[in-house]
Amino acid sequence: MGRQNEEAKQQGKRVRHYNYAEWQALKVERMEVVVFEKVRPDTRIPKCPTTYRLREAGRGHLCCKFAKFRCQLFYWRRPSSGCQQYQPPAVGFALGAGTFHTIDNQKFIFSEPGVYTLLYIPKTVHNPEVRIQVRLERYPNRRIDFSLLGRYMSQADLVQPTNATVVTGIAIEASGTDRVHVTARGDTRRFRYRTNIVVGNLLRYFDTMRLQRFRGVLIYVNNVERGQPEVYVVLEEAEIGIRIRESYALDIDRLSMFQESMGILDIALSVPPRYGVRPDGDNTRDQEIRQRYNLPRVAGLMRPFPDQTTASMFQGLTFNDVNPEAVRQQIINAYRVMGSGGPGTDEDKKFEVFPEVAMVHTPIYSVAPKYETGMYRFRPITGADLIQLVQRCRDIQQNRLIGLQPMQGVLTERYGREHCPDNPGELIAECGDSVACTYDYALFNSKILGHEVQNNWNRFELDRWETIRQYNSCGPINIEYPEYLSKIPAFAAGYLEGNVVRFDCAQSHWIKGDAEYKCGIVVDYNNPQSYRFEWNKGSQPWCRSREMDNFLKYLVAIMGTIGGIIVLVLIFTACWCVKQRRLGTVGDSGARLYAARPVPSPNGQPKFEQVHSLNIWVEKF
Repeated sequence: MGRQNEEAKQQGKRVRHYNYAEWQALKVERMEVVVFEKVRPDTRIPKCPTTYRLREAGRGHLCCKFAKFRCQLFYWRRPSSGCQQYQPPAVGFALGAGTFHTIDNQKFIFSEPGVYTLLYIPKTVHNPEVRIQVRLERYPNRRIDFSLLGRYMSQADLVQPTNATVVTGIAIEASGTDRVHVTARGDTRRFRYRTNIVVGNLLRYFDTMRLQRFRGVLIYVNNVERGQPEVYVVLEEAEIGIRIRESYALDIDRLSMFQESMGILDIALSVPPRYGVRPDGDNTRDQEIRQRYNLPRVAGLMRPFPDQTTASMFQGLTFNDVNPEAVRQQIINAYRVMGSGGPGTDEDKKFEVFPEVAMVHTPIYSVAPKYETGMYRFRPITGADLIQLVQRCRDIQQNRLIGLQPMQGVLTERYGREHCPDNPGELIAECGDSVACTYDYALFNSKILGHEVQNNWNRFELDRWETIRQYNSCGPINIEYPEYLSKIPAFAAGYLEGNVVRFDCAQSHWIKGDAEYKCGIVVDYNNPQSYRFEWNKGSQPWCRSREMDNFLKYLVAIMGTIGGIIVLVLIFTACWCVKQRRLGTVGDSGARLYAARPVPSPNGQPKFEQVHSLNIWVEKF
């Protein structure tokens, strides 16, 4: 250390020396940087603002210390203490077979192979340029029986594409940052690692260091499930977060019918409010606000129609939104990268020499040339085609056709085997009116993928509604935080309308005072337009140790017993005094009455004889 200081002094650098207290404080601050709860700040419940370091960051650190790898905290964000000025980010996602919920509340299903611009933000004075692209590939038909290879099937027929496209890769870059590629690994290659993370044309691993920072990019891998299936990428200057999951981050080891994961990526994108994108889809004043505040024009698959006035704010996903031709052509013409989506050429084979480059540029589901042209070329399935397919397959399953022509039965059986899911009746019963579930279940022939896309869609809709909802706040509670006092639960709601905050002490202490507060509205009934939100009135909560509390209880009991005895003695003494006083009064009256009594005389005149009275002493208290 001394040699390093001398070398630094020779180079003209200033060396900062820390004492033990400063070093401990710096150590604690560095540990708190690790705290994160996913990259979704909109879903986080605001915490109590007066106890962040002691009650929230400290508890999170202890959680990670004792829970080990099961505690995944990273990139913690929360709104301001008042929460009145909090503006939610615009969040969108793409999952399954091209199901999109855009950042401006557009809902549609888009399937077309190729490389597309997911998000593009031009460079302005205050914002960097952001470029995010995704690769859509035709998902292979999982009905193919590989046991027929060599006898009834050739090598070229093992991978047969379907008419559904899935996300297999994403590229992320901003001004002055490293380029990040996250791709799904190919078939038979997803046992150990399910995704490839390439940063700056170098393959990176996150087995031991799950949080790594590169030039302008922060990458975190949630490796609770094996194989790095959940990746978070944060563009630091642009403040844009992306979550990439492979096969919905399912634990494939628990699914005995799968030898490896499905090879499907789903993307969640979070754009901060600094770019002027309203999450409710109201773009009425978008042009005016963009010109007034010099905001960039955000466009891409996550915002395909930035110039549209209003999106479908309260309308869900319908069958009319499944590959509509007008929407498809606009997206293809505006956002598909030129030269992508077509059959491969010999020029693409040059990337096979370099493994990292091949992972990025070559598709993971390569098919034979005959499946890219002719009758096997891609044909999008619209909503009407999907309804007709499901109903036809259900009729084939339930209505046994009798008396058909010689070839009609064979063709019907072949159609059902090649195009229909295994159980169309179960598909209708399980999915119901869920369009995304019906689409994925029918085209993938997978009940698990249908359920997962339905659950993730419903969960995202609920989170989005909670995100854009405006909450009223009571602000921080004006109380002191004495020793051993804590808010329970520590990560529960803190100070929003309707929240109930409860306080408790450590196990070695008892809670005293008012331990429960509720945030409610206070209305001036003389002026209904005037109202505010306040905590209910109460006394300061504080803690008392159990030993002291037990000592005080015993002391109160003993003093109460002694006090009771003293009261009884006083009552007895008072009664005795009253009795003695009354006896003294009666004695004095008798003495005066018999002090002189007449004695008869011989001449008839009364004669008085003096009798000495007794002196009766009454002791007075």
